[in-house]
Amino acid sequence: MGKISLQDKVLILLSWALVLMFSAAEQDYFPRPDPVTWDEARTHCQACYKELVTLTPQNIQKLTQNITSDYWIGLRKNFSCTSNCSMYWSHWANGDPLIFQNWYPGLPRFKSSPKRYCCSCSCSCNSHAAMTTPGKTSFTTFTNFTTSDVTNTTDMSSFTDMSSFTDITNQTATDFNLWNATTQNTPPTATPRMPVEAECVPSPTLTPLVPETDVNYIEDSCVAMLSFGAWVEKNCSELLPYICYDDLFLSQVNVTNKTSESAFLTWLPGPGNISHYLIKVNGSLTKLLAENLTHDLVNLTAGTGYLVQVIPVKCGRLLNPQMVAFYTKPNKVGNLSVTSVTETSVFLTWNKPVGNHGFYLIEVQGGQKITSDTESKEVNSLIPGSLYTFTVHSVVNDTWSEGYNISTYTKPGRVLQLRVSNNTQNSVLLRWSPPEGNFTSFFVNATYDNNSTEFNVGKQTEVNVTGLPIGTKITLRVTALTNGTLKGEEVTIVTYTAPGPVSGLNLVSTHNSLTANWTSSGGNAFIIELYLDGQEVDRNNITSLTTCFVGLKTAANYTVNVYAFSGNLNSKPVRSSCYTKPLPPTNARAIDCNKKQITIQWDAPENVSTTAMYSVTINSSFWDISWSNTTNYTRYTFVGLKSGTRYDFEVRTVAGTEYSITARGSNWTVAEIREIGLSMLCTSNEPLLCDTNTTRKLVFEKLHSHFNNLLGDRVIWNLTKQET
Repeated sequence: MGKISLQDKVLILLSWALVLMFSAAEQDYFPRPDPVTWDEARTHCQACYKELVTLTPQNIQKLTQNITSDYWIGLRKNFSCTSNCSMYWSHWANGDPLIFQNWYPGLPRFKSSPKRYCCSCSCSCNSHAAMTTPGKTSFTTFTNFTTSDVTNTTDMSSFTDMSSFTDITNQTATDFNLWNATTQNTPPTATPRMPVEAECVPSPTLTPLVPETDVNYIEDSCVAMLSFGAWVEKNCSELLPYICYDDLFLSQVNVTNKTSESAFLTWLPGPGNISHYLIKVNGSLTKLLAENLTHDLVNLTAGTGYLVQVIPVKCGRLLNPQMVAFYTKPNKVGNLSVTSVTETSVFLTWNKPVGNHGFYLIEVQGGQKITSDTESKEVNSLIPGSLYTFTVHSVVNDTWSEGYNISTYTKPGRVLQLRVSNNTQNSVLLRWSPPEGNFTSFFVNATYDNNSTEFNVGKQTEVNVTGLPIGTKITLRVTALTNGTLKGEEVTIVTYTAPGPVSGLNLVSTHNSLTANWTSSGGNAFIIELYLDGQEVDRNNITSLTTCFVGLKTAANYTVNVYAFSGNLNSKPVRSSCYTKPLPPTNARAIDCNKKQITIQWDAPENVSTTAMYSVTINSSFWDISWSNTTNYTRYTFVGLKSGTRYDFEVRTVAGTEYSITARGSNWTVAEIREIGLSMLCTSNEPLLCDTNTTRKLVFEKLHSHFNNLLGDRVIWNLTKQET
């Protein structure tokens, strides 16, 4: 009988020992029910698919679920020769190495196998049992099979890597986990070792090996898979259905040159004999020749999503579609405009574009990006006084339209710390601090009465505003400018030019009032202060050019100060003093006297000043003498008088240069008595005339009249007669 070559054994051992997992491209499987030869099956698979199926532990279960008979698979004993080949069952039809086998028990068949005969019933060799052949219900595993039983081994130099089998002649079949099947219909879970028959031989002598030819041996066999997954050898010319496979066609459709109305498609060629391509765009179908790997999509709607499928057709079979989803470019927005501008924001509006869109994207110069669902948006957090370019895109699924640009400045900020100083009658000094953000210059406006003046001061932050009217309210406004014309919010301050002093201050008084009037030299408001004895007694703020103080003290020296003022600015004061009219004292009287002096007293006028002065005068008409003096008391003593003399006195209230009506009185000093004798001699032509009482009486009367005329009541005197 024939022997098993070492090469065949190694191949079997490799199949059993290497339970390998390998990755491959994802595949689709196509059972073909039409019975053909193995070569015809392969030719058709190569033409319309990729190849006859290659089996793996992973796909065999999937395939057996859908078949009910024997199918050709992509395994042949030898692909390159029909006889005397050194390596059988080495690779699949697609060239993959054979690393997995699932033979039906007893298969594959070898051309011949050795058989050993013993000389007696008592054997020293290992026992054996025959492997069950197809058609039987059970079989038994061989053990302790070694290559020492095989002769005429084949040269191993044709193997590419035998490092894992350097001592294979010393290994037993048990080392490779031979499988043990129990029923015909249960496929093996691992590749079994080929069945080997052995006979007992007397020990220690062995009989010669006699090769035995297998009558079912097929020189160039092809492999078919049974419905439950086991492999069997068949003549390649038998007619069987077959299983093709094809790699799942996974490619990519590229979309370029997208516009709002068109797009350009490119794709990779499908595998094998592609007859044509079907292009499906949102359900609309187009057929292209197989040579076409590009296609122009036209008449599309702007901003619209499209699902494109490119389906290769191979032998009338639709391959896995190549798909791509994209959006056409949305149309550009229209009529972008700026409707309002603040210091830190700009409000934009635009018109909706033709076609579809998802939302709007506003690009702000400087990197800021803002989205909007409506045709308007306020862009905030901007820098005052800065130039910004805004670009508005309509967007759909990250596809942007052409941008619509518009540029504008934000308003400059308000100037800071506006202040006024150095107010004169015709000018003020205006200062401020620059605003936050940017600006190009400052604009100043000065308004007064019905006039105004304005000017641009560049970037300087102070200006002396001149040519202003005296004592006038001035409203000053400072505005920052950007781009030369765009004004920010103005900042206002109110001030006044300094007023000039009043002129022509005139005071008119009564005994208890004082009226002041004047002429203005600028300014329309005035402060009038009234002082008495250095103390302020009244103060008024008025806008008229006259005022009257009432309820004043009589004979008091009042001082009036008049200031013109504008805002908080006062002119230099103009001052004038005036006495109120004096009222006369009353009840002037002598309260004491002696030979040399008289003390007089009087009552002060009502509501008189405590500093009022009085003029006192005393005179004697007899002596033709008079004395005068002033005092601020209501009592005065005249000294150095003559005794026995009547003195007349006067008291007047003095107010500056004015005197009141006189209060008068009189009194006599105490008389110092002196007697003066007068002798009279009476002579008469008429006898005895002097001697009569009547004559004497008449003479005395004339003498008394004479002294009375001479002295009157101006001195104290008394005339008495003594007759002798």
